[in-house]
Amino acid sequence: MNILNKHLSRLSVTAVAAVLLAACSKNTDLPLGGPDPIETAPYANGFFILTEGSYGQISGTVQFYAYGADTLTTKAYEKENPGKITSNATKTSTLQFASLYNKKLYLVSKINGPVLKLDAGTLKEEARYNQETSNWRSLIGVKENNGLISASDGVYSVDLNNLNIQYKLSSVSAVNTGDMLKEGDYVYVLQSNGAKIISAGNYSFVKGFNNITRGFAKTPNGKVWAATGSRLIAIDKNLDTTGVALSVPVGSFGLDAPTRLTASTKENAVFYHSGSNIYKYTDGNPSSLSQPFITIDVAPLLLYGAVRYDSNKDYIVVNGIEGYGAASGVNYLLIYNASTGALIKKLNTVMMDLLQISTIFTSQAWLYFSNKNF
Repeated sequence: MNILNKHLSRLSVTAVAAVLLAACSKNTDLPLGGPDPIETAPYANGFFILTEGSYGQISGTVQFYAYGADTLTTKAYEKENPGKITSNATKTSTLQFASLYNKKLYLVSKINGPVLKLDAGTLKEEARYNQETSNWRSLIGVKENNGLISASDGVYSVDLNNLNIQYKLSSVSAVNTGDMLKEGDYVYVLQSNGAKIISAGNYSFVKGFNNITRGFAKTPNGKVWAATGSRLIAIDKNLDTTGVALSVPVGSFGLDAPTRLTASTKENAVFYHSGSNIYKYTDGNPSSLSQPFITIDVAPLLLYGAVRYDSNKDYIVVNGIEGYGAASGVNYLLIYNASTGALIKKLNTVMMDLLQISTIFTSQAWLYFSNKNF
């Protein structure tokens, strides 16, 4: 699960039954924390949660959590789009990823599933692209009406108006590709043979890093963060790198799963989890990794990349399940203060008809209806 924030509108889904996190929106920095923003849109003032469903039985969907609530709004996608599902007709595709860009929410499925375009404030479906044989991973917006979509065989240019696939990029390898992030003049792409940096203008190759296997997150100082597993890597605006050794490595469930990295928009800090521990690295302070920042006190609890930073409220949001099979219907939603690590909210929900919740991201729907051009 992943959290969509205003700079990294990123959402990757983890696959458990069959799994954040990256699109850049054009907004400027807005104040963090404070009172809940006032907005009358149906899905304002909270964050979305994606479920992947169950292979061949239940399609994935979108849930919504309103700040301060003690329950989730479940099956929000079906509620707003009666008779429609996010998967293919046989329900053998898995809801994989979501990306927020220019007031639109894009949903991506793997294993011959569709790509959907929704209004981010109402969740009404506006466009759907079906390809008989496909294996999508993630989608990001790059230009006003153009984006990139990654797949098991490379990266493609996509028309964001109608979701038509335009062409395959020749500047990166035709291999399994997952997480992507646009920052400044560059797009960062994670592939099975390393990380690639391409021009955001013409998609030409700029630089590659063979040893990077996890990506991507961005801190306010302009650094993009990735990892080799045992080292956290910072890439600066000049594309130079520095690293810090990790005593506890950054794990991965593969390129079709969300990154475990997430970053604050308030501090120059990066978070990742290992088991029940969440670590926080403050840029320039290796001692900040000497012990876990948060230890989750719920057991059993299975996390599939389900830790994300919420820039609306300066939260760390955690979603997990009790286990596989029937246990995946028992979900936990934990919300922590990202500055202090204090637990703010704990919800325990049984949703057997949805199976496990696999992805989480901040909707920031209240931002969609401002006068800014997101």
